[in-house]
Amino acid sequence: MEEGRKKKRDRRRDRAEGKEFMDAAREAFVRYMALEKWREVEDMRETLGFDWAQAAKEAGQFPGRGSYHRLWVRRWEEDVLPQATGTDPGKLFAALEAAITAAVRDEEEERKARGDRPLDEEPEYKGFLDAALGKLYREAAGELEPG
Repeated sequence: MEEGRKKKRDRRRDRAEGKEFMDAAREAFVRYMALEKWREVEDMRETLGFDWAQAAKEAGQFPGRGSYHRLWVRRWEEDVLPQATGTDPGKLFAALEAAITAAVRDEEEERKARGDRPLDEEPEYKGFLDAALGKLYREAAGELEPG
């Protein structure tokens, strides 16, 4: 009887650890997307000579989000554009990251309401996870090899 309880506890712990991993993976994906958008803003400033406001406005398009792009644009306009008029890049990046976080949440809710497949099953998300896990495995393998 005790062994049955132990197996059940182990399964629960494994599920909890798996959920923790997926939560961390989701946060990392959001951070990755925010950094990509930040690079887009920075590239426009450097190559086209835009100021913060113009670069943020131009970067506020999300064609890769498909039918969900309006959710993303709305969050961008609400959270990022008001911060783009200042000169503090730290505040702008924080607003950008908050907008991306909220847009991911909005998209997930909309996907669920429409009956669409979850974001976790999208090629972009899977590709991000594959690349991150590959890097993690390579780093781990490097630590195991004799120096």
